[in-house]
Amino acid sequence: MNIVIIPAFFQTKNRPTLGSFFLDQAKALKRAGHQVSILYCDTYSVKCIQEWVRYEEDSVSQIKGIQIYRSKCFCPLKHGIEGHKEAFAKGIEKLWSKYMKKESVDIIHAHCCVWAGYAARKLSEKTKIPYVVTEHATLFQLHKNEISVTNNAVIAEVFQKAAKVICVSRAFAKLLDDYTSNIEVIGNVVDCEQFQVKETNKEAVRLLTVCYMEEEAQLYKKGMDILIKAWAKVSAKYPQAKLIIGGGGKSLEKVVEWTREYQVTEKVEFLGALTRQQVVEQMQMCDCFVLPSRYETFGVVYIEAMACGKPVIAVANGGPDDFVHEFNGILIQPEQEEELVQALDKMITAIEKKDATYQPERIAAYVEEKFSYRAIAEQLEKVYQNIL
Repeated sequence: MNIVIIPAFFQTKNRPTLGSFFLDQAKALKRAGHQVSILYCDTYSVKCIQEWVRYEEDSVSQIKGIQIYRSKCFCPLKHGIEGHKEAFAKGIEKLWSKYMKKESVDIIHAHCCVWAGYAARKLSEKTKIPYVVTEHATLFQLHKNEISVTNNAVIAEVFQKAAKVICVSRAFAKLLDDYTSNIEVIGNVVDCEQFQVKETNKEAVRLLTVCYMEEEAQLYKKGMDILIKAWAKVSAKYPQAKLIIGGGGKSLEKVVEWTREYQVTEKVEFLGALTRQQVVEQMQMCDCFVLPSRYETFGVVYIEAMACGKPVIAVANGGPDDFVHEFNGILIQPEQEEELVQALDKMITAIEKKDATYQPERIAAYVEEKFSYRAIAEQLEKVYQNIL
């Protein structure tokens, strides 16, 4: 099949891991023998004029045999979700006309309705090629009631005209019930050749967390405040254990400040911004991955850690509910600091005693079966075949 993917956001030279799950899914389809292209339009408002001027992205590039076509457009009204849908859609249409018009495309696959799905709908109306939408956005989890009547109508039309809507978790699918019932659940993909079990030598227990910390809202979403508070209660009991924090951004200093406030500075190690390979290495070196997010539509970092054979501590907030089980981790309830304290205590005890509960090979095999390139490609192929 010839598949065109339209992501709502995509990696840049400065942020190479942005939207990595979109690219990983494209790689899965490519490896399964399909022709895959990505169309993406960077939109910039007046507020982002410096980024517009310094724009350095390649208009045509290729990653692992996937053709990527990219452009930029100026959109004075980009702020929020109100402004840039038309600019983005027109940018995608221009890319299509320039690079894909003569191609025999079978499926258009958008990632996130706002506004990749809108661009796919407009393109589908023009080309008569069916489109599907995979929804990832926490917009529907956090701000559904804040969507304007106008935008809500547009979103509903995008979902209802799609040949299929895909959600990354069952709980998230329920949030879209008001829009459509034509929903399939397919999780995100993990590169199990990159994220894999590797024996490492270490003297102390290493608990790892990784997240973007550009804005304080991201710290709140990922529960970093809860994590530091819980770690302050647990760390004194385990002098050889350390919390490793990966990720950079303008709000990183806020987390550093919390470690000083709760007097755990010496029990926390900050790694700063990490490349994708560095994330792999840190996950292979850790004993457990922990991230007490308040909201997750899926939570790809958990299954990346699990692909490395590591148990996880996650929150039953919609996404992790589908894949965290007794043999691969611990699920706690949202906002429950004491539950996190207990989970950390239980996990560290199990690690120090070399408890057989969390077997690296079994944890990694589960991810291979459910979320590998092969597994996700097969699920997507079934969706496409049923449409065509």
